[in-house]
Amino acid sequence: MTTARAERAVDRAWPLLAVLGAGLFLVAVDATVLHVALPDLVRQLRPGAAAQVWIVAIYPLTAAPLLLPFGTLGDRYGRRRVLVAGYVVFGIASLGCAFAPNVPVLLGCRALLGCGGAMIMPVTMSLLRELFPDQRRRRTAIAVCSGIAGTGSVFGPILGGVLVEVWGWRATFLLNPPVILAAIVLALRWLPRNPPGRRPWDAVSAALAAGGVLGIAFAVGHPGAWTTAVASGMTGCVLIGLFLRRQRRTDPPLLDLALFRRPGVRAAVGGVLLVMSTLVGLGLLFAQYLQVVLGLSPTAAAGRLLLVLGASAVGSVVTPSLLGRFGNAPVRTAGFAVAAVSLLVPAAGSAALTSPVLLGAGLTGLGLGMALALTSSTDTLLSATSADQAGGAAAVEKTGYELGAGFGTTVFGSLAAAVYAGHLAVPAGVPEPARALALSGPAQAEAAASGLTSPLADELLDAARAACTTGLQVSAAVACGLFLVAVLVSSGVPRR
Repeated sequence: MTTARAERAVDRAWPLLAVLGAGLFLVAVDATVLHVALPDLVRQLRPGAAAQVWIVAIYPLTAAPLLLPFGTLGDRYGRRRVLVAGYVVFGIASLGCAFAPNVPVLLGCRALLGCGGAMIMPVTMSLLRELFPDQRRRRTAIAVCSGIAGTGSVFGPILGGVLVEVWGWRATFLLNPPVILAAIVLALRWLPRNPPGRRPWDAVSAALAAGGVLGIAFAVGHPGAWTTAVASGMTGCVLIGLFLRRQRRTDPPLLDLALFRRPGVRAAVGGVLLVMSTLVGLGLLFAQYLQVVLGLSPTAAAGRLLLVLGASAVGSVVTPSLLGRFGNAPVRTAGFAVAAVSLLVPAAGSAALTSPVLLGAGLTGLGLGMALALTSSTDTLLSATSADQAGGAAAVEKTGYELGAGFGTTVFGSLAAAVYAGHLAVPAGVPEPARALALSGPAQAEAAASGLTSPLADELLDAARAACTTGLQVSAAVACGLFLVAVLVSSGVPRR
């Protein structure tokens, strides 16, 4: 390709990046958009307690195990083909969710939505190798997409709250089809047709990988008893072991395990897990705190959390030049350090959390640190393999993304709930049913207080807000400690 043709291809790639980013944002948002919209959905469809858990959990549980099969399928049969098919599936599933007449239909469409998301995510990231062959420009594109994917999960609950406030829960899915339709048209018009790869696609390996990740993802999300989660996790580990054994004996393997022996790759995977665990886990806790404790509307809470998105955008701009000057490992370590320092704000407690300046500084620093860490980790993974195997590397990154999101929701959510229940000082005189309801969470405490007399209700609400603040404080302190450990581990990785 001549220099002039290469420049024209890159100029066309930048607007296409906006389209790819929009699709990636919708996929990320849909993982958490129902967290706030669920109460309105429950009032209309009346699902049982178990069905409510599955309505939220079935999306990531379907997406996570299919990321590696679909990522490598794009390498074999053409990324544009798989991406457009993913857009079609995602759009149809969104319409199905929006107009679902009952819970079984909604569950089926949510599972189909996860399937479409699994087709979109790894192929979108692997396309960056193809659209931006120049490393400097590719790093900028990776920074943009990493920031979009990371903040989309955090912004999902707030966006869901705003849409529910205005139109109802079905609007959370009706947002998708117009964007997806535009993405299909532009992808068909602008994306290059890459020829099918010569490497065979190993269906047995794909099935083992899908089953293993499904077992681990189910154990992480555990929408059921802990014994089921343990059994699922053990089964997943066995299947992953069989997958790894097959990769060592198959030529060529579905996933080249030499990828994990390259400098910085294992640290990068760990970085993706840690960043997504914190972004999603603490993001949900922050959304709850801003609305329940500070009394902000979903729109006002969204305005506060936009600081994370804005800081990530700034990080997307500065990270590529930092990567070119210092290398991936130092930038990733710096991102961990910035995130750790920023988490000291919520870890300090109510005095810092109620200060708009301090809280704003903490959220801004957190978004910047996450952008640095996530972008450098993704760039390490995509740069560690050849262009024709980029789908597998992108699938590894997105699998870490999904597992990290599930892990963060489970671990930080459970930790905050335990701290809340342990620190909730229920006033004397509160009836036992109201007391049990209040112990379930701060939002439930508001429902419990609605049936009490004014002085007693105010006391219960004050106690719930204090306990909720403590839960966020402890969770932030734990996350801060994890990032400090990550700083120590990452600083020992050879510079790349």
